[in-house]
Amino acid sequence: MVLEYLSRRNVNISTIEDPVEKNIRGINQTQTNPVAGLTFETGLRALLRQDPDIIMVGETRDAETASISVRAAITGHVVFSTLHTNNATSSIVRLRDMGLENYLIANSLVGLVAQRLIRKNCVQCREEFEVTPLERKWLPPGIQHTYRSKGCPSCKNTGFSGRIAVHEVVGIDKELRGMIARNAPMDEVDAYARNVQGMKTLLEQGLDLLRQGIIPYEEVLKLIYYV
Repeated sequence: MVLEYLSRRNVNISTIEDPVEKNIRGINQTQTNPVAGLTFETGLRALLRQDPDIIMVGETRDAETASISVRAAITGHVVFSTLHTNNATSSIVRLRDMGLENYLIANSLVGLVAQRLIRKNCVQCREEFEVTPLERKWLPPGIQHTYRSKGCPSCKNTGFSGRIAVHEVVGIDKELRGMIARNAPMDEVDAYARNVQGMKTLLEQGLDLLRQGIIPYEEVLKLIYYV
């Protein structure tokens, strides 16, 4: 966990969460309480008065929270937060929709990470199958076989054992800052992230896991839905 790693340093880390999912030693963690008036917005304002080095906002849900977080980021604080988007670069669109100016977004963002958790095949009962005509409709030509687990006592007859994360990671460099500032189309931003930074999309990573037999076709469909 990023905050656990950062807590080893001599820094002041404060969070505002709903709920506090894990207690981390050495970090000031705050639980929101809307009934008492402690929202993400008011909690974030209070945290800034404590002069933290690093701030974690559990979720950026509204324009006011987004505005305070961004302004905290451009005044020397390291700010982590989450947004509900389909992929990494969609976070830029989401922040724009919240009313933030392009120059604020460009100067506050350092990196974007999108994550999906997908279920893994049970290796005890995993079997190899020929790609069906329906699967061929969605899969690239190079994939001729898929893997599925039929269920066994080891996986309690579910066919799944554990989950694995797939990520999109985009670093905001000078070129991307310029694109964001001039409101470049997202297709252009995506193309730069993939062709220059070498970003692999969630779907591409899912297909790699499918080829290796780690996940079944059904889990890839969940990633296709977000493309």
